[in-house]
Amino acid sequence: MSINTGKTSHLKRIFSLPTVFLIANFCAGAAAQNALNTAPAAISTKVRPAVRTDTLRAHVEFLADDLLEGRGAGTRGHALAAAYVAAQFKQLGLKPAGDANSYLQSVPLLEATVVLPGSAAKFVRDGNTTTFEDRVDFLPGADYSAPTSTLSAPLAFVGFGISAPELGHDDFANVEVRDRVAVVLAGAPAKFPHHQRAFYSWNGEKNSALIKRGAIGIITIDTPQEAARTPWNKRVAMSWQPQMRWLNDEGQPADAHLELKQRFRFKSEAAAKFFENAERTLDQVFETAAAGEAQGFQLPGNITLSATTGLRRTESMNVLGVLEGSDPALKRQVIVVTAHLDHLGRGAAVNGDAIYNGAHDNASGIAVLLEIARALTLAEARPQRSLLFAAVTAEEKGLLGSDYLANHFTLERHTMVANLNIDMPLLLAATQDLIAFGAEHSSLGPIARRVIREQGYRLSADREPQEVRFIRSDQFSFVRLGIPALNLISGSHARSRKVDAVALQKEFREEHYHQPSDDLSLPMNYDAAAGLVAVNTAILLEIANAPTAPFFYREDFFHQKFGKKP
Repeated sequence: MSINTGKTSHLKRIFSLPTVFLIANFCAGAAAQNALNTAPAAISTKVRPAVRTDTLRAHVEFLADDLLEGRGAGTRGHALAAAYVAAQFKQLGLKPAGDANSYLQSVPLLEATVVLPGSAAKFVRDGNTTTFEDRVDFLPGADYSAPTSTLSAPLAFVGFGISAPELGHDDFANVEVRDRVAVVLAGAPAKFPHHQRAFYSWNGEKNSALIKRGAIGIITIDTPQEAARTPWNKRVAMSWQPQMRWLNDEGQPADAHLELKQRFRFKSEAAAKFFENAERTLDQVFETAAAGEAQGFQLPGNITLSATTGLRRTESMNVLGVLEGSDPALKRQVIVVTAHLDHLGRGAAVNGDAIYNGAHDNASGIAVLLEIARALTLAEARPQRSLLFAAVTAEEKGLLGSDYLANHFTLERHTMVANLNIDMPLLLAATQDLIAFGAEHSSLGPIARRVIREQGYRLSADREPQEVRFIRSDQFSFVRLGIPALNLISGSHARSRKVDAVALQKEFREEHYHQPSDDLSLPMNYDAAAGLVAVNTAILLEIANAPTAPFFYREDFFHQKFGKKP
Protein backbone atom coordinates (compact mmCIF):
# COMPACT_ATOMS: atom_id res chain seq x y z
CA MET A 1 0.00 0.00 0.00
CA SER A 2 1.46 3.35 -0.93
CA ILE A 3 1.63 6.14 1.63
CA ASN A 4 0.97 9.72 0.62
CA THR A 5 3.92 11.69 1.97
CA GLY A 6 2.68 15.10 0.96
CA LYS A 7 6.08 15.72 -0.69
CA THR A 8 7.83 14.71 -3.89
CA SER A 9 11.50 13.82 -3.89
CA HIS A 10 13.35 16.10 -6.27
CA LEU A 11 15.86 13.27 -6.81
CA LYS A 12 13.17 10.67 -7.51
CA ARG A 13 11.35 13.05 -9.83
CA ILE A 14 14.32 13.40 -12.15
CA PHE A 15 16.64 10.42 -11.82
CA SER A 16 16.71 6.68 -11.41
CA LEU A 17 18.38 5.36 -8.25
CA PRO A 18 21.69 4.33 -9.89
CA THR A 19 21.88 7.75 -11.52
CA VAL A 20 21.26 9.40 -8.17
CA PHE A 21 24.24 7.60 -6.65
CA LEU A 22 26.48 8.44 -9.61
CA ILE A 23 25.57 12.10 -9.39
CA ALA A 24 25.88 12.20 -5.61
CA ASN A 25 29.31 10.63 -5.73
CA PHE A 26 30.45 12.77 -8.66
CA CYS A 27 29.34 15.99 -6.95
CA ALA A 28 30.94 15.09 -3.66
CA GLY A 29 34.11 14.00 -5.41
CA ALA A 30 34.27 17.18 -7.45
CA ALA A 31 33.75 19.27 -4.36
CA ALA A 32 36.49 17.39 -2.56
CA GLN A 33 38.89 17.84 -5.50
CA ASN A 34 38.08 21.54 -5.71
CA ALA A 35 38.69 21.86 -1.98
CA LEU A 36 41.97 19.98 -2.37
CA ASN A 37 43.10 22.60 -4.86
CA THR A 38 42.03 25.59 -2.74
CA ALA A 39 42.39 24.45 0.88
CA PRO A 40 45.27 25.71 3.02
CA ALA A 41 48.23 23.38 3.30
CA ALA A 42 47.68 22.68 6.98
CA ILE A 43 44.83 22.77 9.42
CA SER A 44 45.65 23.95 12.91
CA THR A 45 43.26 26.16 14.83
CA LYS A 46 42.35 28.05 11.64
CA VAL A 47 40.39 25.57 9.56
CA ARG A 48 37.45 27.67 8.39
CA PRO A 49 38.95 28.42 4.92
CA ALA A 50 39.07 24.67 4.22
CA VAL A 51 35.38 24.13 4.98
CA ARG A 52 32.95 24.18 2.05
CA THR A 53 29.31 25.05 2.66
CA ASP A 54 28.29 23.69 -0.76
CA THR A 55 29.56 20.24 0.22
CA LEU A 56 27.68 20.40 3.52
CA ARG A 57 24.50 21.37 1.69
CA ALA A 58 24.92 18.54 -0.83
CA HIS A 59 25.18 15.94 1.92
CA VAL A 60 22.11 17.22 3.78
CA GLU A 61 19.99 17.50 0.65
CA PHE A 62 20.75 13.92 -0.32
CA LEU A 63 20.36 12.35 3.11
CA ALA A 64 17.14 14.21 3.97
CA ASP A 65 15.49 13.63 0.60
CA ASP A 66 12.22 11.68 0.50
CA LEU A 67 14.01 9.06 -1.59
CA LEU A 68 15.65 7.77 1.61
CA GLU A 69 12.27 7.51 3.37
CA GLY A 70 13.49 8.87 6.70
CA ARG A 71 16.48 6.52 7.09
CA GLY A 72 14.77 4.29 9.66
CA ALA A 73 17.14 1.72 11.18
CA GLY A 74 16.85 -1.59 9.36
CA THR A 75 15.08 -0.09 6.33
CA ARG A 76 15.99 0.28 2.67
CA GLY A 77 16.32 4.03 3.13
CA HIS A 78 18.92 3.59 5.85
CA ALA A 79 20.79 1.08 3.70
CA LEU A 80 20.94 3.68 0.90
CA ALA A 81 22.22 6.29 3.34
CA ALA A 82 24.87 3.85 4.62
CA ALA A 83 26.01 3.13 1.06
CA TYR A 84 26.26 6.87 0.42
CA VAL A 85 28.40 7.51 3.51
CA ALA A 86 30.60 4.51 2.71
CA ALA A 87 31.20 5.97 -0.75
CA GLN A 88 32.22 9.30 0.82
CA PHE A 89 34.63 7.53 3.17
CA LYS A 90 36.20 5.72 0.24
CA GLN A 91 36.61 8.94 -1.75
CA LEU A 92 38.29 10.57 1.22
CA GLY A 93 40.78 7.73 1.48
CA LEU A 94 39.66 6.51 4.89
CA LYS A 95 40.50 2.87 5.51
CA PRO A 96 37.58 0.43 5.90
CA ALA A 97 36.96 -0.44 9.56
CA GLY A 98 33.83 -2.56 9.29
CA ASP A 99 33.17 -6.24 8.76
CA ALA A 100 35.29 -8.25 6.30
CA ASN A 101 37.45 -5.26 5.30
CA SER A 102 34.39 -3.22 4.34
CA TYR A 103 33.06 0.10 5.63
CA LEU A 104 29.94 -1.55 7.07
CA GLN A 105 29.52 -3.08 10.52
CA SER A 106 26.35 -5.14 10.75
CA VAL A 107 24.36 -4.52 13.93
CA PRO A 108 21.97 -7.45 14.62
CA LEU A 109 18.68 -6.14 15.97
CA LEU A 110 15.46 -7.42 17.49
CA GLU A 111 12.57 -5.18 16.49
CA ALA A 112 9.55 -5.17 18.82
CA THR A 113 6.30 -3.52 17.76
CA VAL A 114 3.56 -3.19 20.35
CA VAL A 115 0.13 -4.30 19.11
CA LEU A 116 -2.19 -1.94 20.98
CA PRO A 117 -5.48 -3.85 20.45
CA GLY A 118 -3.79 -6.86 22.07
CA SER A 119 -2.74 -4.97 25.20
CA ALA A 120 -4.78 -4.57 28.38
CA ALA A 121 -4.59 -3.36 31.98
CA LYS A 122 -6.95 -4.28 34.82
CA PHE A 123 -6.75 -3.22 38.48
CA VAL A 124 -8.56 -5.07 41.29
CA ARG A 125 -8.93 -3.78 44.86
CA ASP A 126 -11.41 -4.92 47.51
CA GLY A 127 -13.33 -6.91 44.92
CA ASN A 128 -13.78 -3.90 42.62
CA THR A 129 -12.31 -4.03 39.11
CA THR A 130 -11.13 -1.07 37.03
CA THR A 131 -10.41 -1.74 33.37
CA PHE A 132 -8.17 0.79 31.65
CA GLU A 133 -8.21 1.79 27.99
CA ASP A 134 -5.10 1.64 25.84
CA ARG A 135 -3.82 4.99 24.55
CA VAL A 136 -6.36 6.82 26.70
CA ASP A 137 -5.07 5.55 30.06
CA PHE A 138 -1.87 3.65 29.31
CA LEU A 139 0.78 2.80 26.75
CA PRO A 140 2.40 -0.66 26.94
CA GLY A 141 6.08 -1.29 26.47
CA ALA A 142 7.43 -3.95 24.16
CA ASP A 143 8.12 -7.44 25.50
CA TYR A 144 11.35 -8.70 23.93
CA SER A 145 10.91 -12.23 25.29
CA ALA A 146 7.53 -13.34 23.91
CA PRO A 147 4.84 -12.25 21.42
CA THR A 148 2.15 -12.42 24.12
CA SER A 149 2.53 -12.11 27.87
CA THR A 150 0.45 -11.42 30.96
CA LEU A 151 1.57 -10.45 34.45
CA SER A 152 -0.57 -10.28 37.60
CA ALA A 153 0.99 -8.97 40.80
CA PRO A 154 0.56 -6.57 43.73
CA LEU A 155 1.86 -3.01 43.47
CA ALA A 156 4.47 -1.01 45.34
CA PHE A 157 5.16 2.71 44.91
CA VAL A 158 8.87 3.59 44.93
CA GLY A 159 8.99 7.34 44.26
CA PHE A 160 11.45 8.08 41.47
CA GLY A 161 12.91 4.58 41.84
CA ILE A 162 16.28 6.01 42.88
CA SER A 163 18.89 4.91 45.39
CA ALA A 164 21.57 7.61 45.50
CA PRO A 165 23.50 7.21 48.76
CA GLU A 166 25.93 10.00 47.83
CA LEU A 167 22.94 12.37 47.79
CA GLY A 168 21.22 10.90 50.85
CA HIS A 169 18.25 9.74 48.77
CA ASP A 170 16.75 6.22 48.87
CA ASP A 171 13.23 5.62 47.57
CA PHE A 172 13.53 1.92 48.48
CA ALA A 173 14.32 2.41 52.17
CA ASN A 174 10.83 1.69 53.51
CA VAL A 175 9.19 -0.47 50.87
CA GLU A 176 9.50 -4.06 49.59
CA VAL A 177 9.31 -4.47 45.81
CA ARG A 178 10.21 -8.14 45.43
CA ASP A 179 7.66 -9.98 43.26
CA ARG A 180 5.71 -6.76 42.79
CA VAL A 181 5.05 -4.31 39.98
CA ALA A 182 6.87 -1.11 40.89
CA VAL A 183 5.05 2.17 40.30
CA VAL A 184 7.70 4.79 39.51
CA LEU A 185 7.72 8.51 38.78
CA ALA A 186 9.54 9.54 35.60
CA GLY A 187 12.65 11.68 35.94
CA ALA A 188 14.56 12.57 39.10
CA PRO A 189 14.29 15.20 41.85
CA ALA A 190 14.79 18.73 40.55
CA LYS A 191 17.08 19.49 43.50
CA PHE A 192 19.66 16.93 42.32
CA PRO A 193 22.75 18.44 40.66
CA HIS A 194 22.06 18.22 36.95
CA HIS A 195 24.66 15.52 36.20
CA GLN A 196 23.24 13.26 38.90
CA ARG A 197 19.77 14.16 37.72
CA ALA A 198 20.72 13.06 34.22
CA PHE A 199 22.11 9.73 35.38
CA TYR A 200 19.31 8.84 37.79
CA SER A 201 16.64 9.82 35.23
CA TRP A 202 18.07 7.20 32.85
CA ASN A 203 15.69 4.28 32.43
CA GLY A 204 18.58 1.84 32.33
CA GLU A 205 19.64 2.81 35.85
CA LYS A 206 16.06 2.69 37.15
CA ASN A 207 15.38 -0.71 35.62
CA SER A 208 18.63 -2.11 37.03
CA ALA A 209 17.79 -0.80 40.51
CA LEU A 210 14.36 -2.46 40.37
CA ILE A 211 15.71 -5.78 39.10
CA LYS A 212 18.36 -5.79 41.84
CA ARG A 213 15.55 -5.57 44.39
CA GLY A 214 13.39 -8.27 42.80
CA ALA A 215 10.66 -6.25 41.05
CA ILE A 216 8.93 -8.10 38.21
CA GLY A 217 7.30 -5.20 36.38
CA ILE A 218 7.22 -1.42 36.18
CA ILE A 219 4.54 1.22 35.70
CA THR A 220 5.90 4.70 34.97
CA ILE A 221 3.90 7.85 35.74
CA ASP A 222 4.82 11.30 34.45
CA THR A 223 5.09 14.03 37.06
CA PRO A 224 3.36 17.31 36.14
CA GLN A 225 6.76 18.64 35.07
CA GLU A 226 7.42 15.65 32.79
CA ALA A 227 3.88 15.83 31.40
CA ALA A 228 4.40 19.49 30.50
CA ARG A 229 7.62 18.59 28.69
CA THR A 230 6.08 15.66 26.80
CA PRO A 231 2.26 15.81 26.83
CA TRP A 232 0.32 12.54 26.78
CA ASN A 233 -1.12 13.16 23.32
CA LYS A 234 2.42 13.49 21.97
CA ARG A 235 3.41 10.18 23.55
CA VAL A 236 0.36 8.54 21.99
CA ALA A 237 1.13 10.08 18.60
CA MET A 238 4.64 8.58 18.68
CA SER A 239 3.58 5.16 20.00
CA TRP A 240 3.60 3.72 16.47
CA GLN A 241 7.40 3.55 16.56
CA PRO A 242 8.88 0.04 16.83
CA GLN A 243 11.35 -0.47 19.66
CA MET A 244 14.67 -2.27 19.23
CA ARG A 245 17.58 -3.89 21.05
CA TRP A 246 20.82 -5.19 19.62
CA LEU A 247 21.42 -8.93 19.90
CA ASN A 248 24.42 -10.39 21.68
CA ASP A 249 26.44 -13.42 20.57
CA GLU A 250 23.87 -15.73 22.19
CA GLY A 251 21.07 -14.09 20.20
CA GLN A 252 19.62 -12.38 23.28
CA PRO A 253 18.59 -8.71 23.35
CA ALA A 254 21.13 -6.59 25.21
CA ASP A 255 19.96 -4.30 28.02
CA ALA A 256 16.38 -5.52 27.57
CA HIS A 257 15.86 -6.02 31.32
CA LEU A 258 13.82 -9.15 30.69
CA GLU A 259 13.36 -9.67 34.44
CA LEU A 260 10.77 -6.90 34.26
CA LYS A 261 7.99 -8.90 32.61
CA GLN A 262 5.88 -5.85 31.78
CA ARG A 263 6.73 -2.17 31.36
CA PHE A 264 3.76 0.17 31.04
CA ARG A 265 3.35 3.95 31.18
CA PHE A 266 0.15 5.32 32.72
CA LYS A 267 -1.42 8.72 32.34
CA SER A 268 -1.46 10.35 35.77
CA GLU A 269 -5.25 10.75 35.84
CA ALA A 270 -5.66 6.99 35.40
CA ALA A 271 -2.81 6.10 37.77
CA ALA A 272 -4.48 8.09 40.54
CA LYS A 273 -6.71 5.02 40.99
CA PHE A 274 -3.76 3.07 42.42
CA PHE A 275 -3.35 5.61 45.23
CA GLU A 276 -6.92 5.61 46.49
CA ASN A 277 -6.98 4.34 50.09
CA ALA A 278 -3.17 4.30 50.09
CA GLU A 279 -0.75 6.11 52.38
CA ARG A 280 -0.88 9.18 50.12
CA THR A 281 -2.92 10.35 47.15
CA LEU A 282 -1.16 10.89 43.85
CA ASP A 283 -1.42 14.66 44.27
CA GLN A 284 0.33 14.36 47.63
CA VAL A 285 2.96 12.14 46.01
CA PHE A 286 3.59 14.85 43.40
CA GLU A 287 4.02 17.45 46.16
CA THR A 288 6.56 15.27 47.95
CA ALA A 289 8.37 14.62 44.67
CA ALA A 290 8.52 18.35 43.92
CA ALA A 291 10.21 18.83 47.29
CA GLY A 292 12.77 16.19 46.31
CA GLU A 293 12.00 13.90 49.24
CA ALA A 294 12.41 10.12 49.04
CA GLN A 295 9.18 8.16 49.32
CA GLY A 296 7.94 4.60 48.99
CA PHE A 297 5.00 2.54 50.26
CA GLN A 298 2.79 -0.40 49.39
CA LEU A 299 -0.30 0.14 47.25
CA PRO A 300 -3.44 -1.91 48.00
CA GLY A 301 -4.71 -4.04 45.13
CA ASN A 302 -3.46 -6.15 42.24
CA ILE A 303 -2.69 -5.20 38.65
CA THR A 304 -2.96 -7.43 35.58
CA LEU A 305 -0.99 -6.25 32.56
CA SER A 306 -1.12 -7.94 29.14
CA ALA A 307 0.90 -7.07 26.05
CA THR A 308 1.07 -8.32 22.49
CA THR A 309 4.30 -7.64 20.66
CA GLY A 310 5.32 -8.27 17.07
CA LEU A 311 8.93 -9.52 17.08
CA ARG A 312 11.24 -9.45 14.07
CA ARG A 313 14.96 -9.98 13.69
CA THR A 314 16.69 -7.56 11.38
CA GLU A 315 19.98 -5.73 10.98
CA SER A 316 21.23 -2.25 10.29
CA MET A 317 24.65 -0.89 9.48
CA ASN A 318 27.20 1.29 11.20
CA VAL A 319 29.52 2.90 8.65
CA LEU A 320 33.14 2.97 9.81
CA GLY A 321 36.25 4.52 8.28
CA VAL A 322 39.60 5.16 9.94
CA LEU A 323 42.24 7.82 9.43
CA GLU A 324 45.35 6.12 10.72
CA GLY A 325 47.58 8.11 13.03
CA SER A 326 51.15 9.00 12.12
CA ASP A 327 52.89 8.17 15.40
CA PRO A 328 53.97 4.50 15.61
CA ALA A 329 52.91 4.23 19.26
CA LEU A 330 50.09 6.76 19.58
CA LYS A 331 48.25 5.52 16.49
CA ARG A 332 47.04 2.57 18.59
CA GLN A 333 44.97 5.09 20.52
CA VAL A 334 41.74 5.95 18.72
CA ILE A 335 39.44 8.96 18.91
CA VAL A 336 35.95 7.89 17.82
CA VAL A 337 33.99 10.57 15.93
CA THR A 338 30.29 9.71 15.81
CA ALA A 339 27.06 11.01 14.32
CA HIS A 340 23.89 8.99 13.98
CA LEU A 341 22.75 8.25 10.45
CA ASP A 342 19.27 6.98 11.26
CA HIS A 343 16.05 8.85 11.87
CA LEU A 344 12.47 7.60 12.31
CA GLY A 345 11.67 6.38 8.79
CA ARG A 346 8.03 6.17 7.70
CA GLY A 347 5.31 6.53 10.28
CA ALA A 348 2.02 8.10 11.24
CA ALA A 349 1.09 10.81 8.76
CA VAL A 350 0.95 14.41 9.94
CA ASN A 351 -0.85 16.77 7.56
CA GLY A 352 -0.58 14.09 4.89
CA ASP A 353 3.17 13.63 5.32
CA ALA A 354 4.37 10.21 6.52
CA ILE A 355 8.13 10.52 5.97
CA TYR A 356 10.17 11.62 8.98
CA ASN A 357 13.17 12.98 7.06
CA GLY A 358 15.36 14.12 9.95
CA ALA A 359 17.11 16.97 8.16
CA HIS A 360 18.35 18.56 11.38
CA ASP A 361 18.17 15.24 13.27
CA ASN A 362 20.63 14.14 12.02
CA ALA A 363 21.43 14.62 8.34
CA SER A 364 23.13 17.85 9.43
CA GLY A 365 25.31 15.96 11.91
CA ILE A 366 26.40 13.44 9.28
CA ALA A 367 27.25 16.29 6.90
CA VAL A 368 29.40 17.89 9.60
CA LEU A 369 31.13 14.56 10.31
CA LEU A 370 31.91 14.04 6.61
CA GLU A 371 33.31 17.54 6.27
CA ILE A 372 35.45 17.08 9.40
CA ALA A 373 36.84 13.89 7.87
CA ARG A 374 37.58 15.71 4.61
CA ALA A 375 39.28 18.58 6.43
CA LEU A 376 41.51 16.20 8.36
CA THR A 377 42.51 14.24 5.27
CA LEU A 378 43.70 17.55 3.79
CA ALA A 379 45.91 18.38 6.76
CA GLU A 380 49.58 18.70 5.87
CA ALA A 381 50.57 16.68 8.93
CA ARG A 382 48.54 13.58 9.69
CA PRO A 383 47.22 13.44 13.28
CA GLN A 384 49.39 11.36 15.61
CA ARG A 385 46.49 9.36 17.05
CA SER A 386 44.06 7.50 14.82
CA LEU A 387 40.52 8.73 14.22
CA LEU A 388 37.60 6.39 13.62
CA PHE A 389 34.69 8.07 11.84
CA ALA A 390 31.44 6.28 12.64
CA ALA A 391 28.03 7.00 11.14
CA VAL A 392 26.07 4.92 13.61
CA THR A 393 22.62 3.40 13.33
CA ALA A 394 19.60 3.11 15.64
CA GLU A 395 20.34 6.10 17.86
CA GLU A 396 16.64 6.86 17.79
CA LYS A 397 15.98 3.39 19.24
CA GLY A 398 18.16 3.96 22.30
CA LEU A 399 21.77 4.63 21.17
CA LEU A 400 21.99 1.08 19.85
CA GLY A 401 24.50 1.46 17.01
CA SER A 402 27.00 3.36 19.13
CA ASP A 403 26.52 0.97 22.04
CA TYR A 404 27.13 -1.99 19.73
CA LEU A 405 30.26 -0.34 18.33
CA ALA A 406 31.58 0.51 21.78
CA ASN A 407 31.14 -3.12 22.82
CA HIS A 408 32.28 -4.62 19.49
CA PHE A 409 35.21 -2.38 18.61
CA THR A 410 36.48 -3.35 15.19
CA LEU A 411 40.11 -2.18 15.39
CA GLU A 412 42.18 -4.95 16.94
CA ARG A 413 45.03 -3.96 19.25
CA HIS A 414 43.68 -0.42 19.39
CA THR A 415 42.18 1.42 22.37
CA MET A 416 39.40 4.01 22.35
CA VAL A 417 40.55 7.10 24.26
CA ALA A 418 37.89 9.73 23.45
CA ASN A 419 34.60 10.29 21.67
CA LEU A 420 33.43 13.40 19.85
CA ASN A 421 29.77 13.18 18.91
CA ILE A 422 27.70 15.33 16.54
CA ASP A 423 23.95 15.11 17.04
CA MET A 424 21.32 17.64 15.95
CA PRO A 425 23.63 20.65 16.34
CA LEU A 426 20.69 23.06 15.76
CA LEU A 427 22.09 24.84 12.71
CA LEU A 428 19.19 27.28 12.57
CA ALA A 429 21.28 30.44 12.82
CA ALA A 430 24.91 31.49 13.06
CA THR A 431 25.62 31.97 16.75
CA GLN A 432 28.30 33.68 18.80
CA ASP A 433 28.44 30.80 21.24
CA LEU A 434 28.55 27.02 21.47
CA ILE A 435 27.48 24.54 24.14
CA ALA A 436 29.85 21.64 24.85
CA PHE A 437 28.09 18.78 26.60
CA GLY A 438 30.64 16.84 28.63
CA ALA A 439 33.30 19.57 28.83
CA GLU A 440 33.16 19.80 32.62
CA HIS A 441 33.75 16.08 33.15
CA SER A 442 37.19 15.51 31.69
CA SER A 443 40.44 16.91 30.36
CA LEU A 444 38.63 17.47 27.06
CA GLY A 445 37.07 20.57 28.63
CA PRO A 446 40.14 22.86 28.62
CA ILE A 447 40.86 21.86 25.02
CA ALA A 448 37.31 22.67 23.96
CA ARG A 449 37.29 26.00 25.81
CA ARG A 450 40.59 27.10 24.27
CA VAL A 451 39.67 26.10 20.72
CA ILE A 452 36.20 27.60 20.93
CA ARG A 453 37.74 30.92 22.00
CA GLU A 454 40.41 30.78 19.27
CA GLN A 455 37.74 30.14 16.64
CA GLY A 456 35.87 33.30 17.63
CA TYR A 457 33.12 31.78 19.78
CA ARG A 458 32.38 31.78 23.47
CA LEU A 459 31.40 28.74 25.50
CA SER A 460 27.94 28.87 27.07
CA ALA A 461 26.40 26.70 29.75
CA ASP A 462 23.51 24.37 28.98
CA ARG A 463 20.35 26.49 29.19
CA GLU A 464 18.15 23.44 29.79
CA PRO A 465 19.95 21.00 32.10
CA GLN A 466 16.60 19.40 32.93
CA GLU A 467 16.60 17.92 29.41
CA VAL A 468 19.57 15.70 30.47
CA ARG A 469 20.96 15.72 26.93
CA PHE A 470 24.36 14.36 27.98
CA ILE A 471 22.86 10.89 28.45
CA ARG A 472 20.45 11.11 25.50
CA SER A 473 22.90 10.87 22.61
CA ASP A 474 25.59 8.53 21.37
CA GLN A 475 28.39 9.93 23.52
CA PHE A 476 26.78 8.20 26.49
CA SER A 477 27.58 4.78 24.99
CA PHE A 478 31.27 5.62 25.36
CA VAL A 479 30.94 7.38 28.72
CA ARG A 480 29.44 4.14 30.07
CA LEU A 481 32.77 2.46 29.24
CA GLY A 482 34.78 5.17 30.98
CA ILE A 483 35.72 7.03 27.78
CA PRO A 484 35.65 10.86 27.93
CA ALA A 485 33.30 12.47 25.41
CA LEU A 486 32.16 15.80 23.98
CA ASN A 487 29.11 16.90 22.01
CA LEU A 488 28.98 20.45 20.65
CA ILE A 489 25.83 22.27 19.53
CA SER A 490 24.95 25.85 18.64
CA GLY A 491 24.38 28.27 21.49
CA SER A 492 21.56 30.77 21.90
CA HIS A 493 23.17 34.12 20.99
CA ALA A 494 22.77 34.85 17.28
CA ARG A 495 25.47 36.78 15.45
CA SER A 496 22.76 38.89 13.80
CA ARG A 497 20.72 41.16 16.06
CA LYS A 498 17.78 40.56 13.75
CA VAL A 499 17.69 36.85 14.63
CA ASP A 500 16.30 35.35 17.84
CA ALA A 501 18.16 32.04 18.12
CA VAL A 502 16.31 31.05 21.29
CA ALA A 503 12.94 31.48 19.57
CA LEU A 504 14.11 29.49 16.53
CA GLN A 505 15.32 26.62 18.70
CA LYS A 506 12.16 26.65 20.79
CA GLU A 507 10.00 26.55 17.67
CA PHE A 508 12.02 23.65 16.27
CA ARG A 509 11.79 21.58 19.44
CA GLU A 510 8.07 22.20 19.91
CA GLU A 511 6.88 21.93 16.30
CA HIS A 512 9.42 20.01 14.22
CA TYR A 513 11.50 17.72 16.46
CA HIS A 514 10.66 14.09 15.59
CA GLN A 515 8.01 15.27 13.15
CA PRO A 516 7.77 14.90 9.36
CA SER A 517 8.28 18.67 9.13
CA ASP A 518 11.98 18.26 10.05
CA ASP A 519 12.74 18.23 6.35
CA LEU A 520 14.43 20.27 3.65
CA SER A 521 11.77 22.98 3.86
CA LEU A 522 13.23 24.13 7.19
CA PRO A 523 16.05 26.68 7.18
CA MET A 524 19.58 25.33 7.59
CA ASN A 525 22.42 27.78 8.20
CA TYR A 526 25.44 26.34 6.43
CA ASP A 527 27.76 29.06 7.71
CA ALA A 528 26.92 27.82 11.21
CA ALA A 529 27.65 24.28 10.00
CA ALA A 530 31.02 25.37 8.62
CA GLY A 531 31.89 27.00 11.93
CA LEU A 532 31.02 23.80 13.79
CA VAL A 533 33.22 21.81 11.41
CA ALA A 534 36.10 24.20 12.07
CA VAL A 535 35.79 23.99 15.85
CA ASN A 536 35.40 20.21 15.96
CA THR A 537 38.30 19.69 13.57
CA ALA A 538 40.61 21.86 15.64
CA ILE A 539 39.54 20.08 18.84
CA LEU A 540 40.25 16.70 17.25
CA LEU A 541 43.71 17.81 16.16
CA GLU A 542 44.48 19.00 19.69
CA ILE A 543 43.35 15.67 21.17
CA ALA A 544 45.14 13.63 18.52
CA ASN A 545 48.46 15.41 18.98
CA ALA A 546 48.43 15.85 22.77
CA PRO A 547 51.22 14.09 24.71
CA THR A 548 48.71 12.32 26.98
CA ALA A 549 45.35 10.72 26.31
CA PRO A 550 42.18 12.38 27.67
CA PHE A 551 40.92 11.36 31.11
CA PHE A 552 37.94 11.89 33.37
CA TYR A 553 38.53 14.06 36.40
CA ARG A 554 39.01 11.75 39.36
CA GLU A 555 36.20 13.28 41.45
CA ASP A 556 33.76 13.63 38.56
CA PHE A 557 30.39 11.94 39.06
CA PHE A 558 30.52 10.00 35.78
CA HIS A 559 34.07 8.91 36.51
CA GLN A 560 32.88 7.55 39.84
CA LYS A 561 30.12 5.60 38.07
CA PHE A 562 31.95 4.44 34.95
CA GLY A 563 35.43 5.88 34.68
CA LYS A 564 38.94 4.56 34.58
CA LYS A 565 41.77 5.99 36.64
CA PRO A 566 43.78 8.62 34.75
